[in-house]
Amino acid sequence: MSTAIYIVFLAREAWWVDLDGRSFGPYATKEEAKVFALARATETSDLGGRSEVRISGPGHDNELVYQSTSRSLLSRTVALAHR
Repeated sequence: MSTAIYIVFLAREAWWVDLDGRSFGPYATKEEAKVFALARATETSDLGGRSEVRISGPGHDNELVYQSTSRSLLSRTVALAHR
């Protein structure tokens, strides 16, 4: 199973979220884009998928801000409890 990787990035003076080449936005602030990405990533995780949220930095530097747990029922239960 592949991992859905949501990347928050700045382009054309606005913040965007990319998932597999599809962009969502624009958002006025990095925080707004991050909140959107986290909501989508946790939704993916809640449905049993794997997901990550990364904030694009200078060069190839990406900060990992969220990573879903594995697909086991116990892991999904723990992830839901800590949201």
